[in-house]
Formats: sequence, structure tokens, C-alpha cells
Amino acid sequence: MNEHIVGIDVGDVRIGIAVSDASRLIATPLEVLTRKGWGPDSRAIADICRRYDTALVVSGLPRNMDGSEGFQAQKVREFAAQLEKCGLTVYYQDERLTTVTADQALLSSGMRREKRKGHVDKVAAAVILQTWLDAQSAAAPERRSYTMSENQTPEYEDNGLLTLLDDDGNEVVFEHLATVEYEGEYYLCLGEVTEDEDREDQAVVLMRIDEDEDGNEIYTTLEDEELGEAVFQKFMEELDAAGEEDED
Repeated sequence: MNEHIVGIDVGDVRIGIAVSDASRLIATPLEVLTRKGWGPDSRAIADICRRYDTALVVSGLPRNMDGSEGFQAQKVREFAAQLEKCGLTVYYQDERLTTVTADQALLSSGMRREKRKGHVDKVAAAVILQTWLDAQSAAAPERRSYTMSENQTPEYEDNGLLTLLDDDGNEVVFEHLATVEYEGEYYLCLGEVTEDEDREDQAVVLMRIDEDEDGNEIYTTLEDEELGEAVFQKFMEELDAAGEEDED
């Protein structure tokens, strides 16, 4: 499910605030809070999160140039602990040179020096958040869909193998492990078959059974980590139950 994320640049005097779009692609500078104390500051950020219907925060973490954490990083972690007491989930992003980057961005935009001071903190928060968003996007697995191969035969499927076509039209052979129902939808639990694959180390691939625009059945890999974990847990429970029946 798409959800906004709030980014913060925590300083001793001010806190810069940024927010992402719901698709988590673009970070936008939002506002600058003047520090009043842990309680008022954490409540103000919690209010902003409620405004954008999110409980996710990305905080800049000021590391030393050698990557170690010093006194400033500890203060940020202590403030993040206050945010977590408000029910927020806090992630960290290395913010080394972030303020310099933000100041250079404002300078290149032609903003006068006296005005830059009032904007640099929220721009720094946007730089922090954008860096985190880009890293998450790069690390996310590619979501692919598969259709039934024209060469699929009932005999081949009876062997526990399933040949599907990926988005590029290539045939991919999977071992059918189970079909799991979870919250009214059905998911295939498959293992990709290769010539030199060790079946004991075979990764389980989860695919939701969907339909394309023409009503044809397709199989789509899951991009929601929480959903994937829930379906995998259901698969493991059914696998354990089947093992107990075999023992009986």
C-alpha cells in the first residue's frame, strides 16, 4: 500500500521537515520547526504525520566523516526515541554533507543568502528523504507477471512443474509447491527450477493469481513485504500440517 513518509533534519535550534508523495518517488520540502523541547517538538511532528496519514519518519543521522557516530548522532537517536513513543516508526539516513548540498541547491536557484537561512533546513530534510527513497527503490525487487505457457500440458503439470512465460516472453519452469488461500485471494508457492539448483536451498517464489485486462489468468510476484511474509507463514503452517498428517 502506498503511503507518505515524513523526512526530518534534526538540529539544535530548528528541525527541517519534508514529505514524500504517496508513491514514494519524490521528496518535497515542507516547513521548518523552531525547537521548543522534546515534548512539543515530537508532538508537532506527530501532528504532521497525522496530517499526511502516515506513521513513518526518516531522520537524518549526523555521522562523523569516518562513518562513526558522535554526540550529535546520539542526540538525534534520543529524539527519535521520543517520536517512537508517539507511535511513529523512525528510519535513519546518513546525512553527511546534506546541509552543504541543500545550501548549494538554494544558491544555484538564485536565492539570496538571508533567505537561504530560513529554507536550508527543510531542503536538507528533503535531500535526506530523497536519498532514502532512492536507496529503497534501488533495493526493491522487480515486480514481474507471468502467464501460462502455450506449451503447458496436463501431464507436465502433474509432475509438479509449471512452465510460465515472463514479461519478456521467456519460458520459466517452476516447481509447484502449494496453492495458498489468504484473506480471500489465492497465491502460488513456487520454486524456480534450474539445471544445477540444489532443491534444499531452493527459494520460494510467491505469486498472486490475478487477471489481466482481457480476463486471462496471470501470476504476479508480490511487492508488499508484509503480505509476502503473511502468505509465506500460511504456506509454512500448511506444510507443517501436511507433514503431521503424513506421520499419522
